Amino acid sequence: MKRGFFLLVSLFICVLASAQEIHILSEQIPQQSSFAQPFDVRFELGHASEYVVELEKESLPENFELIQEKSEKLSPATQAFHFTFIPFTLGASTFTAITFQLKDRLSGKVLAQAQTSPQTIQIQPVQFYNEKTLRDIRPPYIPSNPLIWLLCAIAAGILFFILKRYRKKLHQDQLALQEQQDHRPADVIAYSKIQLLLQSGLWERKEYKLFYSELADILREYFWRRFGLDISADTSAELLRRARNIAELTPILMPLREYLTSSDLVKFAQVSPTLQTMQQDVQVVQDLVRQTTPKPIVPKEESHV
Repeated sequence: MKRGFFLLVSLFICVLASAQEIHILSEQIPQQSSFAQPFDVRFELGHASEYVVELEKESLPENFELIQEKSEKLSPATQAFHFTFIPFTLGASTFTAITFQLKDRLSGKVLAQAQTSPQTIQIQPVQFYNEKTLRDIRPPYIPSNPLIWLLCAIAAGILFFILKRYRKKLHQDQLALQEQQDHRPADVIAYSKIQLLLQSGLWERKEYKLFYSELADILREYFWRRFGLDISADTSAELLRRARNIAELTPILMPLREYLTSSDLVKFAQVSPTLQTMQQDVQVVQDLVRQTTPKPIVPKEESHV
């Protein structure tokens, strides 16, 4: 009776063990390859159908870089794994054993393992320009020290600052030269240049971007002549912030913002403005000049006793 019981228990244990079994059915590993040239490897595994098979990443060969991985279900109890490796050694190199794990679908618990057989692969050198002294190399080194990137960012920032200051100084010199050559009042110069722009034919030739660039230059020169402010490097938002500090421009801040938006769309987004939009934008610049032009002081008449 006891003997029959032990036989039954042994049979149960064997069935349970076979249910958690995983084994390698076939291995396809090349015997030779070329340096830094991809080669394919294929493994076919048999396992219990109610479990899953996964590759243990830590078991991959160190001297071979995995660049592609794909698994294929051949049947409920058979699975194939396809890998593509690149060798980075020369001569006889050992393709070490790879471990596959049988896991429970729900808990992820490892139930069994199977390892492939180690294989020696002969890695042949690749000849370039009749080079016969090709040496063993490793993947290129990319510096990861944060200090290096910080220094690069600081250097780029300093270079940008220097270029911006140089551009600003150059523009100031140009404006100063223009101011020396033309001694008319700032408003007279601005009005005359606006009239010349309207008569230049740029609008009629549909050179909208150049038209709005010239109009912006007139506005920049006026700010320099009237307030001594260099807005050559200012964005539209920066120009609006400056305008809020000028009391005379308070009534036209909203039209000025609309003009700057329209100008940016034409110069940077290649938008084609309508004739009405152009006329409104020119009028905004003219209103800005008029609002900030000092009013002439009328002397009071002396009263006679």
